[in-house]
Amino acid sequence: MRLKKCVKVILSVAVGVVLVADVAAGGYMFNYAFIKNGYASKSQGKLGKNGQWLLNQKQATWEQTTKDHLKLKARYIAATHKTAKTVVVVHGYGSASKYMGSYIRMFHDAGYNVLAPDNRSFGRSQGNYAGYGWKDRTDMKNWINMINRRNGKDSQIGLFGVSMGAATVMYTLGEKLQNVKFAVADCGYSTISGELDYQLKEMFHLPSFPIVPTASLYADVLAGYNFYQASTKDTLKRSKVPIYIIHGSKDDFVPTKNAYQNYDYAQGPKKLWIVKGAGHAQSYSVAKQKYIDNVTNYAKEYFK
Repeated sequence: MRLKKCVKVILSVAVGVVLVADVAAGGYMFNYAFIKNGYASKSQGKLGKNGQWLLNQKQATWEQTTKDHLKLKARYIAATHKTAKTVVVVHGYGSASKYMGSYIRMFHDAGYNVLAPDNRSFGRSQGNYAGYGWKDRTDMKNWINMINRRNGKDSQIGLFGVSMGAATVMYTLGEKLQNVKFAVADCGYSTISGELDYQLKEMFHLPSFPIVPTASLYADVLAGYNFYQASTKDTLKRSKVPIYIIHGSKDDFVPTKNAYQNYDYAQGPKKLWIVKGAGHAQSYSVAKQKYIDNVTNYAKEYFK
């Protein structure tokens, strides 16, 4: 009897230690990956030539207040010649609209208006926690509605995003949208949970279970969303919007397999380009002129 009691005590202590360790590890991961001052605040470095170009452009600041009372901001750069064609350019994780100068200039030079939001908790927008595209999808719908109100019946909209911005675009496509003519998703992930699983193994050499599920509980309570619900498998199947999926062949941050998954999930007209030799979010810099030509020609195909 003493032995059985001793074993029970040891097992109880062991289980308690494991639970405490899991709660601590899940909390650490949540703070590291979601909170505004965690990994998301990593420096983007100095602005390049196109970043300086962006800051020197005449631009307006658009604002929206979300249902959870956050004030979000976006940069609006009108086309040189008046048009009702607008491209929404969405930044990635740890970034902001001011770092999207190369992409904004690409569409501006092609003759379009550009709206570049700062997603919640990034750039000039409020928020304590990253939305990873899932929480941001309703914010994106609000920006789209604002564009439509501005341009009226002639409004035509394209969506473009890089990394988390690409996931934001693909998650937004699951919503009911008006006047969205095409989408371009550059190196976006399919699921938030899958990306977190991958990063936990790559960066910390730790198993995803049970840390990621525990981090999900923190996200539920503190950030207000369940990231296990986020999947392009579900959102892209509800969309008929033409989509152009771009990904680097050597992406070791969002594995290239995500591009093939997203392409398979898409139900409308679709196109896939794997940029040989490009790492994460490097397709533009690796294949600059071809990238510009491919993307702007794609936009021209669907903007009438």
